[in-house]
Amino acid sequence: MNKIEYSNKRFLVVENVNQSRDTLKVFAKSLGALKVDTSHHAPDIFSLCESIEFDVILLGYDLGDDKKNGQQILEELRSKKLISRQCAIVMITAEVSQAMVLAALEHKPDEYLAKPYTLNDLSIRLQRSFKKKMAMLDIYNAMDANNYQKVLTLCQHAISANSIYKTECLGIKSRQYFELKQFEKARNIYTAYNGARNCQWAAIGLGKIALAENDYELAISHFSEVVQNYPLYLSAYDWLAKSYQLNQQSNIAEETLGKAILVSPLSVARLEKYADLCLNNENFDKAAYAFSKTTDLAYHSVHKKPENTLHFVEALLEYGEKLSSLEVRKLSYKAFKSLTVMAKDFNSIEVKIRTKLLSARLHKKIKDPQLSKEALKDAERLLNQSKHQISDSGTLSIAKSLIALDRKSYANNLLDGLAQSNPNNTNILNKIDSLCSLSLRRNHTITAQNSLEVGVNLYRNEQYTLAILELKKALVHFPNHVGIKLNLLQVLIVTVEKDIQRINNLEQAEVLIKQLRELKPNGESFIRFQKLNNNYKLMMKNMIII
Repeated sequence: MNKIEYSNKRFLVVENVNQSRDTLKVFAKSLGALKVDTSHHAPDIFSLCESIEFDVILLGYDLGDDKKNGQQILEELRSKKLISRQCAIVMITAEVSQAMVLAALEHKPDEYLAKPYTLNDLSIRLQRSFKKKMAMLDIYNAMDANNYQKVLTLCQHAISANSIYKTECLGIKSRQYFELKQFEKARNIYTAYNGARNCQWAAIGLGKIALAENDYELAISHFSEVVQNYPLYLSAYDWLAKSYQLNQQSNIAEETLGKAILVSPLSVARLEKYADLCLNNENFDKAAYAFSKTTDLAYHSVHKKPENTLHFVEALLEYGEKLSSLEVRKLSYKAFKSLTVMAKDFNSIEVKIRTKLLSARLHKKIKDPQLSKEALKDAERLLNQSKHQISDSGTLSIAKSLIALDRKSYANNLLDGLAQSNPNNTNILNKIDSLCSLSLRRNHTITAQNSLEVGVNLYRNEQYTLAILELKKALVHFPNHVGIKLNLLQVLIVTVEKDIQRINNLEQAEVLIKQLRELKPNGESFIRFQKLNNNYKLMMKNMIII
């Protein structure tokens, strides 16, 4: 291997431990490097990379508790384009779990070195990295300049010369054809190398061409093949989920990303997509969990944004309909804490209003009406002062919260103004229609809830006949409400236990049991149904004996 000239290379050592940092600095000097910068503080690292074009970054992964780690720094450096393709990145870590390794490798360090290591190991990795960068220098420069034709010509020269980097050049060449929409030329390369060793990119390329040609079934076939044969090839899951989504199979898209997250649970970008799918599919329990995890993982990353927390709380409020009061209170504690932190980190008027409204909804959910009223009052005061500063998406979210807080008139005024400002925006107009429908449904929900509460109180006071009438009235307004069905079933069974002359109530109970058998076998509702069903079976058995 040719000796690398390091005297003209600028090094940056990123390491949290002083002794390790000093060792790496001495190592760089021993290679002949004349300029070596060191840091472990993220703002300083980004500032250095903005002003200096580094040739080598020796990047430690663990940079201290409650701080950005090496993976997050690398992702942000790449997203802000603060490092070039010519910069050699060696990630150094003591953590070798699959989750961490896969997450780090998705951001493509040139080399990955696990502790303990020798300085000779590090030297070999650097030499290998620079050997490739020098061989590919002209191609990388042409790619940075978006000179597609030059990239194609240089790649062909390398392929014809049987370069040791031939496989990478084939991949680059085919991607250039794809970007130029010369699909047949790209397809020829992908087809020739599909199934060859280390050529998973070929199957991915064939899938991408099928997507571009709107052949979703073929795309699904190609991406599924990669997932099946190479379950750690994570980008295949992303493309497969996108294909399912475009093919109007959003539930399968959600399942696909869920499988990828089980393999590699630390990718914030993938978690965000998964959480959005769960929310759109109205799987609010999964959405709440995914957004909660996204909020935690994104806090020190480039993905940190208020929507993570706002969507977490929105999903939790929807999910809360299926939870007991105790469970809602437990989850609300984290929601309130997340909203408080988020409001401090993102000091915009829109975030403040949405935070206040969501807080009002949470207080209402946990039966704290006074605090709910106070938060709503603060939100409306801020909204009156700043309604013209709110984004379109923010207006939609604010209107949804106002509807949930029984402020339908205010919500409708906001939605009317939004519709007038976007007369030709079909997407926004459809969302406005959806919220207006939600407002109508909410009126039914309130009626049903009132009847439910009255029915429960009557039951507690042993006024069973009136309780049955109220719960049936609630079921008319909200025929799919599991809680109403369970309460009605309980009252019907209890009335027969109290008075055998009411045995006809068991016929109504049997109808409800048949409907409730479709409950998924998890959660408090299913456990409660099992108990009531067992009581019903025991009662029927006793009737037969009698």
